[in-house]
Amino acid sequence: MELENCTNTVKNIFFVGFTENTMLQYVLFATFLIIYTMTWLGNVTIITTVIIDQELHKPMYFFLGNLALIDLSESSVTLPKMLWDFLSEYKSISFGGCIAQIFFFHFTGGAVVFLLTVMTLDRYVAVHKPLQYLNIMNYDVCLGLVAGAWIGGFVHSIVQVALIIQLPFCGPNLLDNFYCDFPQVIKLACTDIYVIELLMVSNSGLLMILIFIVLIVSHVVILVKIRAHITQGKHKAFSTCGAQVAVVSIHFVPCIFIYAWPFKKFVTDKAMSSLYTIITPMLNPIIYTLRNTEMKNAIKKFLSNMKPTERPELGNHTLLTEFVLSGLSNHPELQNLLFFTFCLIYTFTITGNLLFFIATVHPNLHIPMYFFLRVLSFLDVSTASIVVPKMLVNFLSEERRISYVGCATQLYFVIFLGATECYLLAAMAYDRYVAICNPLRYAIIMNSRACFFLVLLSCASGNVVSVVQTVWVFTLPFCGPNKINYFFCDIPPIIMLSCTDTSFYEKQTIIATVLVIFTPFCLILVSYACIISSILKISSAEGRRKTFSTCFSHLIVVTLYYGSGTLIYLQPKSSNSQDTKKIIALFYTVIIPTLNPLIYSLRNKEVKGTLTVLRKIFIADGDKSASAQTDVLVNLSSLETCYTSTTMLRLLASFLTGDWTTSAQGCLAKLYFLGSLAAS
Repeated sequence: MELENCTNTVKNIFFVGFTENTMLQYVLFATFLIIYTMTWLGNVTIITTVIIDQELHKPMYFFLGNLALIDLSESSVTLPKMLWDFLSEYKSISFGGCIAQIFFFHFTGGAVVFLLTVMTLDRYVAVHKPLQYLNIMNYDVCLGLVAGAWIGGFVHSIVQVALIIQLPFCGPNLLDNFYCDFPQVIKLACTDIYVIELLMVSNSGLLMILIFIVLIVSHVVILVKIRAHITQGKHKAFSTCGAQVAVVSIHFVPCIFIYAWPFKKFVTDKAMSSLYTIITPMLNPIIYTLRNTEMKNAIKKFLSNMKPTERPELGNHTLLTEFVLSGLSNHPELQNLLFFTFCLIYTFTITGNLLFFIATVHPNLHIPMYFFLRVLSFLDVSTASIVVPKMLVNFLSEERRISYVGCATQLYFVIFLGATECYLLAAMAYDRYVAICNPLRYAIIMNSRACFFLVLLSCASGNVVSVVQTVWVFTLPFCGPNKINYFFCDIPPIIMLSCTDTSFYEKQTIIATVLVIFTPFCLILVSYACIISSILKISSAEGRRKTFSTCFSHLIVVTLYYGSGTLIYLQPKSSNSQDTKKIIALFYTVIIPTLNPLIYSLRNKEVKGTLTVLRKIFIADGDKSASAQTDVLVNLSSLETCYTSTTMLRLLASFLTGDWTTSAQGCLAKLYFLGSLAAS
């Protein structure tokens, strides 16, 4: 092949990864998932603490918060894709995706390099010009330096990508790495790359060596100054600079090893790449907090606010240890009616989702769409089970109390399950996009590992959102009143009870709403825009109808769920329509879990066909006696369920609340239902 006629024929690039051993891949998946989780927890803790604690509103911690943000971004460029590949049969990425990964990786990596330089400058000014430090490193200067670090990373990345995209790639397409980086990618080019290597070494390796030498010399000068002239706070100054030197070393040394000479393959390349792309972002929060007393105290203070027994007293107010739920209605005569109504709804929810789950387990329905539907069914049952049993208990109890810890626990699970379902609905939209827009590769792309990863990613994202929201809400001081105007613990009614300014928490709730609802909703809209575009290209009207019918049920659920969630959380402290919000909350916590199995079954011939087959298994065709006997057993089972619910739920309520009393109306209602059911 003549190089002059060579064109870019490479559409996809395949990664070698760490190993081909399946069992070892699962071990690596679990290991790196733990590392990624620790990276998120550590860096989010740093960012949150720096924002909340007024004592950390200093230039050094402003830069540290930005470093944590960049570390999160850098690890998120490589780790999610690597985790996906551990569970995927084919470790591939499109050529455009590879170029995008290189761009964002060097964008964030370059920003880290320049920000570490800025942080060294900050320490130099603090030591050599202590009296003028705050004047020199004022807010505008700090903001400009951080912006300069981001711009520097952007320019560096643009240069790298510009050098790569001009190269012809005509094969091979196997990359001996676990992510796209230019030392490995340019080796796939079908032309002489010596000049390109020299240019890239100059833009990366030599620049890294030069900056590293400058930073080390600067820190030596700073340490000499501390030793010779500073008497007070010497230990604090040494520890701060020591942490800075440690971070600079673990970041620059692997980078210099990778980028400082014309690119040759070494056995330790993957280990070095793992060190500065995966391990360093996890270690940075640990390094900066272990020897920093201010940061440790701020984190301890932040975490201590989560404990109600350790919260400071506010004036003469009494700190709350429990809440009272107002419920759906204050009319005593409606409580029994509401109890039996929602008891039936809950029974339908459990039964409907259980039948749907059993139907989709059928071997004919072992495809990704039904795997996601089974997970959705499990989430629906879990959401209803977090809210409805406590609500049923409160219908039969005069004191609708819930402990402080119990309220926090309920809030955590409500947010966790709700956020997970939001992300899962986005994953289901992606599944429909692949099935309709790329049908020939559907089974390869949406394999069992990919489906499992999408579900796991949805759960992990929901957990992060729930932890952050629950922690932020319960750091608020509650000093009275303690009556929550709701039927379960949720963010909007809880923050209304706080005896402090909650504007900051309202803003972060709105931001969380955007992240949890609007971000996946936008992804769903993009997916369906591509789906509709593909459907319109189908010439047959019947084909268009059948294709769109597979998406119609999902669109209904998305509209109901995202619409109700948006109405609740976009105005977290609005008290103008609290009764309306109760109805909306009731809709997405109780009614939607009941409707979902119906929505996905009524327009789905495969599910209806499977249910028919299951029915025929239990009821033989033509055997009227067997059918009659089965009908009798079904009705008897229903009566026994209602009979048991009449007594057992009240008994459970008494165990949970310690209240063994009942009203006269409740006693008469129980006698009526027991007599009617026994007679039946």
